[in-house]
Amino acid sequence: MLASCAAQGRPTASSASVGQTTAAAESSGVPASAVPLPTTVATDLNRKLLSHLTPPTEETDLPLGPGDLIEISVFDVPELSSLKLRVPVGGSVTLPLIGAIPAAGLTPSELETEVRTRLRQDYMNDPQVSVFVTEQKSQRVSVMGAVKTGGVYSLAGHLRLADALAMAGGLADDAGHTVYVTRRTPAAAVASARADRVATDGAGAPRAKTSSRPPDGVMQEVMTAIDLEALADGNKELNLPLQAGDVIDVPRAGSFYVGGAVEKPGSFLLKSRTTVQQAVVAAGGAKEVADWDDVRLYRPAAGGKRDVFRYSLNDFEGGKPAPEVQQGDVVVVGKSAVKAFAYGVRDFLKFGLYSSVPIP
Repeated sequence: MLASCAAQGRPTASSASVGQTTAAAESSGVPASAVPLPTTVATDLNRKLLSHLTPPTEETDLPLGPGDLIEISVFDVPELSSLKLRVPVGGSVTLPLIGAIPAAGLTPSELETEVRTRLRQDYMNDPQVSVFVTEQKSQRVSVMGAVKTGGVYSLAGHLRLADALAMAGGLADDAGHTVYVTRRTPAAAVASARADRVATDGAGAPRAKTSSRPPDGVMQEVMTAIDLEALADGNKELNLPLQAGDVIDVPRAGSFYVGGAVEKPGSFLLKSRTTVQQAVVAAGGAKEVADWDDVRLYRPAAGGKRDVFRYSLNDFEGGKPAPEVQQGDVVVVGKSAVKAFAYGVRDFLKFGLYSSVPIP
């Protein structure tokens, strides 16, 4: 699957040009240019982005999640009057008379319906139930990089990428042309999308099968790169709906990006000659679960396309020269499902062993 470079600083692996940006890391787009946005351009982009904000709607209920503080009240039931509960990590809240209810993933109105149904079964004919979210911690996104006021923001409804950039005060003058969105996604869905893409458009050389479908519940970080100018010009497909936990990163001009199974993913200024191997080191190195034979370099190509080059860190360790990264490149280190499962078992066994030792 992998192709290593034959000469220092020049990718020679077979490349595949693909069309549009998708949610998987291997199908993310790359910036058309890494030239800094002039102040007037950044101002114009911010003005255009404001025209794509999500209009306020009455339907703003978001799913509940761990950390959210809710208040439940049932008219004429003292045990359930102004009852404040924090949704735990497990996701279930316990109510007097009713017992445990899996609240995580339900909207407040859906939780109202569930409480009403259970009360109607055993206690009341027509219970009047209300659920209010007094503190919402689960529905948050992070915006960082070349924005005016980066930070962590709470979602106040079903918002999109343009809304997140607006919440962060808009683009800074030194912003590049791309915004990266990183999201935790079920690994099984990522594997399925990758298999479908290889089957339909032939992007990338098929790899030898090393493992079966990832187990349910295993999550994987995927990254999407969005062209800011195309987003500002009204490409609705690029105005991604936000999900809790999304990380939005606007690199500064003259940067490259490293993502995937690395310790500190993000954008890095290209100050001097930097190879793909050094780029991975700059991102804290590969994680334990990284697939060293699955390192991809995405580079802008003509016509809005991109070239994809595949390499192996094992080859670099063995002495083969690593190619240099350029401004606007994206380096993604793949994740090994086999390693992820093995390390998960190791950590479980370690915990089980230590927990069985008597505490003096």
